[in-house]
Amino acid sequence: MKVRKCPTCGRDVIGRADKRFCSDECRIFYNNALRKRKRSRNREQIRAIISNVREMDQADAKNLLRLLERISKVFKIMSTFAKTRNSQK
Repeated sequence: MKVRKCPTCGRDVIGRADKRFCSDECRIFYNNALRKRKRSRNREQIRAIISNVREMDQADAKNLLRLLERISKVFKIMSTFAKTRNSQK
């Protein structure tokens, strides 16, 4: 039998064959750190977009805002569609 190591602390994982973490604390710590990295990556992308928009002239910025409004409407429509499909199941 192959000994598995916990990705958070490196201790041996004892239990089911598909178990990844040695304890609930390690699992929670790992997932919180993963979410934190994703949020910081999203913040960096948003900051880059905002700085690019600030560098644009007025006409380009207005066109970009219109485009973003259209995109947000599409996502709202898609999310309501998904909600209705899930409720029908």
